[in-house]
Amino acid sequence: MQRTAPRRFAPLLALAALLAIAWLTYWPGRNGPFLFDDYSNLATLGDYGRIDTWWKVAAFLTSGFAGPTGRPLSLATFLLDARNWPAASEPFKLTNVALHLLNGVLLAGLSAALARALGMARRPAAWAGVLAAGLWLLDPFWVSTTLYVVQRMAMLAATFVFAGLWGYAHGRALLGQGRKRAGYAWMSVSLTLGTLLAVLSKENGALLPLLAWVLEALVFDRNHAALEQGGRAFLAWRWVFIRLPALAVLAYLALYLPGLWTGATAGRDFTPLQRLLTESRIVWTYLGDIWLARTHDGGLFHDDIVLSTGLLQPLSTLFAVLGMLALLVFAALSRRARHPVVAAAGAAVGFYLAGQVMESTWLQLELAFEHRNYLPAGLMFLPLAMALVRALPNPHPGPPHAWGGSVLTSPTGGGGEKGDVASPRPSRWPLWLAIALLALFALQTARRAEVWGKPFQLALVWAHEHPDSPRAQGYLANYWTSVGNNPEAARLLNAALQQHPHSLILLINRAGVACAQGEAPTGLRAALLQAAGHARLTDNVTQYQFGKLLDGMDQCTAFGPDFELQLIDTALRNPQAQDATVRRDLLHRLALRALAHNDVQQAYTLDLQALRLPDLPVGARLRFSVELASAGQQQLALDLLNAVPSPLARIRGWSMAAIHQRWLRHVGFYQQSEAHLRKVLAAEIAAKAPPPAAR
Repeated sequence: MQRTAPRRFAPLLALAALLAIAWLTYWPGRNGPFLFDDYSNLATLGDYGRIDTWWKVAAFLTSGFAGPTGRPLSLATFLLDARNWPAASEPFKLTNVALHLLNGVLLAGLSAALARALGMARRPAAWAGVLAAGLWLLDPFWVSTTLYVVQRMAMLAATFVFAGLWGYAHGRALLGQGRKRAGYAWMSVSLTLGTLLAVLSKENGALLPLLAWVLEALVFDRNHAALEQGGRAFLAWRWVFIRLPALAVLAYLALYLPGLWTGATAGRDFTPLQRLLTESRIVWTYLGDIWLARTHDGGLFHDDIVLSTGLLQPLSTLFAVLGMLALLVFAALSRRARHPVVAAAGAAVGFYLAGQVMESTWLQLELAFEHRNYLPAGLMFLPLAMALVRALPNPHPGPPHAWGGSVLTSPTGGGGEKGDVASPRPSRWPLWLAIALLALFALQTARRAEVWGKPFQLALVWAHEHPDSPRAQGYLANYWTSVGNNPEAARLLNAALQQHPHSLILLINRAGVACAQGEAPTGLRAALLQAAGHARLTDNVTQYQFGKLLDGMDQCTAFGPDFELQLIDTALRNPQAQDATVRRDLLHRLALRALAHNDVQQAYTLDLQALRLPDLPVGARLRFSVELASAGQQQLALDLLNAVPSPLARIRGWSMAAIHQRWLRHVGFYQQSEAHLRKVLAAEIAAKAPPPAAR
């Protein structure tokens, strides 16, 4: 009895050790900076002052714009780290690491449950779950997900998917034991609650029913024994809780299938068909990075990927597509496999491909991001872990099924141990191989995390690993400029522009260097104007970069007078400037320019045009009015408020943005602000008015 207790808890102790190692490997990256989308998603922490009341909490939770749901649950977790903006990055990153560790625990439980369902005994299944989760937890491929703060959204969605599937697997095992009431309760609550919470974290959480369907087909119902286990009631339950929700998600994705034939780009540089073909190659790259723990650091810039414009262009596309089809066939045929490791491999492949169906197919998202693999790769190491555990000798012989097994013979696949046969091995090489793999992954993760903790080094590495990426080269050039090394920034950008002469990002960065040096190279002015007329201004990155360019033109003498005006006029003729958000920003910039030149009537007219465009942000009226008042034009400021009704007066729909506006209207935030502004304007107008005797 005294010897049994330590053995019983050994897998838990091993998991705790792996969690501690993972925490230490990520520790060097805790001081890394905020990056890109972090700013746009977290800046709303400061929109209403310090978040110290419940109405501000609700305002922040409904302010999300990253997806259709606004991802309020993910936003709620950011309040654990800060309640104002700007804020320090370290608490956010450490919370991300803690969430990554939690996901490792959940994955260990899920993996152990699946190993049990595939015929392993309880204790070896626990060891297989710990090893599978440990390899996933320490995989260096997740550094860019864990230390990129905003990707907490992807991580939290995975949290609820893993938890939901673990609860479903537990309920499925109870059902196989004849405990129907408890089994149905576990399965129903886990899938329903898990899907809801996952979707409120990020939209790909809606894949949970589809992933459950994969596990049902490839693990729990391998021998089509569902009818024998649960009768027709179970088949009906499965349709309601798994198949119909999964089909609904697939039907939603199918709505975008016509784009494969129409070729609508949705503002991208590729068509949906080109994206689908290119993704077949990208997914293989993902798999190589997950398994091989390569020395490169990946990064966030993937605008250097060569598009697949056909099955033979490039030729690797054909082999990638055939490889994807082979994986699908393997996953389907694994239902018939009698060996549990082969069955686990089929389930891992099916799980991975199903997890990629939303972000790595034909939807017009950016081509590649490493975080898209965080959830789909959850079961990636389970087959290897099961194989290594089964290959280990049993130091404590017991019943025939107590340690491992050689074939899968359980008719239900529901966690039985009938097929497990003691399989001692004279060598302990599986143990040393497992330790070596864990050590390799941990060392690579620590190395990458250290790079992520040093912003300048990170920029250098990304530029080196992505020499054909305009974004990577521009990002490094910004760092050279920030330390005053403008000649090196100019050299870097000039070289990149030779390869990408029409890249707006490179041109904008080169313009910044020219402004700092006070001299623009020949042709840069014309290239900027041409790019302004043709750039994809609706793209978030391009829009941000173009705004930075215009912001810097006020004090820039390198391009001569009125170059800002020429850029804005050219951009307004860009077909993409018909977008209300883009056009409003450009018109408002013209208004500010007119105000700076004391042309107040023109400024008022331009602001009025901008405010009358659709999808008006709630605070735009007040901001434009304050700008006029600050220039001494209190009457025009009041006229502007009177000319454009508040968007809070007519709120349409029930999107998260509409809910946010309804909440602000309910608490009276903007109404009170407007009432105060009107009162101040009226007082200042009255103070300016001549006394009655002078009239």
